Amino acid sequence: MIRFPFRLSLSSPFIAVVLALLSMSAIASPAEAQASRRIDAYYQQLMPTLKAAGSLSVRERDRRFGPAIRSAFDIGAMARLASGPAWSKFSSAQQAAVREAFAAFLVADYAHQVTDYSGESFVVDPQTSPSAGGGEVVKTKLLQPGGRTVQINYLVRGGRILDVYLNGTISDLATRRDEFASILSGGGGADALVKTLRARTESLLAG
Repeated sequence: MIRFPFRLSLSSPFIAVVLALLSMSAIASPAEAQASRRIDAYYQQLMPTLKAAGSLSVRERDRRFGPAIRSAFDIGAMARLASGPAWSKFSSAQQAAVREAFAAFLVADYAHQVTDYSGESFVVDPQTSPSAGGGEVVKTKLLQPGGRTVQINYLVRGGRILDVYLNGTISDLATRRDEFASILSGGGGADALVKTLRARTESLLAG
């Protein structure tokens, strides 16, 4: 196990996993080595904004974080899986609108939550586990001031993040699926989903 110190205020599994990704270095297989190289590039993109987060507005953080987050996460697959069976009923234009609205929401959520450094550190297990559905599960621990430890695992498939697991078991994608289902149950379809995601994004960016 390798400890990687960070000083960052963290309050969601999404934020924690993004930083945990920056720290993978002990890699064995060719596939994992490829993932590590991509994560190293992601680290270089993300770190300057993380260091300056406390002096930036939420909208400026959103602008700077966007390219790195959009390239690291498989947002298209996440949006499709979160939408469930309703996805196949969306037109191509609606699917594209949902993907974009979901991407904007994820970036805004990250920008809203990451505000400053405060003494947390990460331990990343270099040994990954294969996922039954394909891809690799990487186990990490968030070490917080006062001795509290939070287990955060993430699923990487095809070199991109597909899901995040808080306490090792709570799926962020499953949570999104429940949220989407609640919105879609109102009968508004893709248009209602896009409208809700955009409204939540603007709320986050309002500070």
